Amino acid sequence: MRPKHTLMAALGLSAAFFLALAQPARTQDGPFDGLQPHYWPHRSFGIPVVPETIANLPNKPTHLQLYYSLARGPFQKGPKLAVGALNEIDRGKKGIVFDAPRDGDYEFAVQFVYANGSVMPEAAALAPEVRVVIDTVPPRVQLAAVGNGAEWRGADDNLDPNGVTLQCKWPTSADWTTVKRPGGGAFRATDNYAWQIPIGKTLDVRVSAKDRAGHEGLSAVVRVPAEAGGTVGLPKAGGPAWAGGGTGGAALPQPRIDYVNALEFDVDYTVQRMGRSGVQAAHLYVLKDQGDWSLVKRHPVKLMPDDKGPHALSLPFKAEREGLYGFYIIPESGAGKRSDDPKKDDPPMVLVVVDTTKPKVEITGVQVKPGGVRGPLVEITWTAFDLNLMAQPVSLEWSLDKTAVKWNEIKYRLDNTLSATSGRYAWDIPDEKLWKFYVRARAVDKAANVGEHVWGQEVIVDLEKPLATIEGVRRGPPGTPAPKAPGGSDGPALPGLPPVRE
Repeated sequence: MRPKHTLMAALGLSAAFFLALAQPARTQDGPFDGLQPHYWPHRSFGIPVVPETIANLPNKPTHLQLYYSLARGPFQKGPKLAVGALNEIDRGKKGIVFDAPRDGDYEFAVQFVYANGSVMPEAAALAPEVRVVIDTVPPRVQLAAVGNGAEWRGADDNLDPNGVTLQCKWPTSADWTTVKRPGGGAFRATDNYAWQIPIGKTLDVRVSAKDRAGHEGLSAVVRVPAEAGGTVGLPKAGGPAWAGGGTGGAALPQPRIDYVNALEFDVDYTVQRMGRSGVQAAHLYVLKDQGDWSLVKRHPVKLMPDDKGPHALSLPFKAEREGLYGFYIIPESGAGKRSDDPKKDDPPMVLVVVDTTKPKVEITGVQVKPGGVRGPLVEITWTAFDLNLMAQPVSLEWSLDKTAVKWNEIKYRLDNTLSATSGRYAWDIPDEKLWKFYVRARAVDKAANVGEHVWGQEVIVDLEKPLATIEGVRRGPPGTPAPKAPGGSDGPALPGLPPVRE
């Protein structure tokens, strides 16, 4: 039975984000029908509660339990607060503060908890009431000159289709002019434009792109026509996409993306060129949540041109939390010379995804069915979720011992085949002597985190009922009396057998 309350979302005129408990009817049947996403630029927001709604309920709860689901995965418990001890949130309101562990697509549901320990709805009956897309990363825009024009590519998971703006100005002017797209409408994320520029004149050009969460990304400024010796046009597509997605068509070239499953790691770097004074220090910069570059530390090092082997550096870094980090290293010569600090629009030399969370994997069903080539089929279903799942992330295994260290392969490297977070596999058991065992599922992500789940019940695959036929009876040793029929007379001792006589 569905609860009588619904968690509703609304965006106010201010920058604050508001959600409230109310009681409107809901006409759609599907759990995601009618859930339009709300885009939010921060990891933390408050969910106000309407006290009047709770006060007017005939059966008043004592606590509110918030549940959240990431990328339509399984519901997880969020904060649980007493109705009389809610968080202080924006503009004097009270409610529940939710801190998202990472960017992503979230659904929310609220459960009422009563004084006697009962809840409404039950955990198994929870359905999403609000959908919020947490996006803290601004769009990336790459721009290049082509003849008397420019071409660009923009990328973001949640790019605003009307948010791309092309601007130009004369180099001697401080005022930018916004260019209108021929035929009207907005420029596309991947697009181009050309001007009729008088001979000898040049234009400064830039492109900005906005996402649905309100972030704005700005390209570097390029000069049109391209200056002699400069790069003309964008690099060919085909490299890895920018972290954050490939909205708008072709993927943007980007730095290598590494995945680590620890908050502390080393950033490796090789000095490609140095002067006769060598390198005396390396400046490590970090870009968090695509904000501004900040200096991590100036690390003293000692590298000279005549040193044998690669001129490699290994600089330690400690992340505050999971997330996407960009890194930039500037070596400093023995004479104290070094390049300028990285600017906001400078791309990272390497991107690192810090992911310490194991994938959530669960076997949801094991069914033994007849009809296999060698005998019964074992159909195994599962759910597996992680933001950074490997390709073909799921492995299924069996063992006679539930606590075994080493398990045997059922099938390795399986995809979620039923949905983005669930799959199914039918196993035709090759060993005809195997009739009972335990089943385990494992899932691995790109940072080498491994989640696992063992099905709680022993799987029995012997579906046949034993059958016996009595072939006859045998007289006992000499002197053994013949069996008597019921009542003491000679006759059949067992049903269906002739009488046994001396």
